[in-house]
Amino acid sequence: MDKIKLPKPGLRNKKTALSVFFCILLFELIGRPNPLFACSAAIICMKETVHYSYKIGVDRLIGTLLGGIVGLGFLLLKNNLALLTTQSVIGGLGILIVIYLCNLFNKSDASVISSIVFLAIVIGVSEKPPFLYALDRMMDTFIGIIIALLVNIGIYPMKEEDKPSGSDT
Repeated sequence: MDKIKLPKPGLRNKKTALSVFFCILLFELIGRPNPLFACSAAIICMKETVHYSYKIGVDRLIGTLLGGIVGLGFLLLKNNLALLTTQSVIGGLGILIVIYLCNLFNKSDASVISSIVFLAIVIGVSEKPPFLYALDRMMDTFIGIIIALLVNIGIYPMKEEDKPSGSDT
């Protein structure tokens, strides 16, 4: 019987896992609940090269801020406009605005994270006041992005010229 030889995890795989580890560890150390958004942002931002991670990280930071601001605006309007009382109207209209603004600011790559942050804010369940909840979601996402960038910079950073063509390490 032939032995099956499985490939070893690549460097990007290891760095992504390490970024998630650091996100969870940091949240445990500072007593911050639920590192889901930080971990998600770290996973999204871990790319093959430091340059690409930085580019994606900047787009994600902008998208997070944009999604957070629009989400906060919708939360504040929700209590004053009867039209904005259903989740379907809030979700659909908000996503339309978020993606439109990302495109308007020439940041279409930020539309995914911006949409996720928006939805987390407007349809996420929280006992906190809207401003604090929006701030928490943005802060969690920022933490994940920064951790992913630091891990990618600090551990065997691959430069564009070092990357094999077609590689997804």
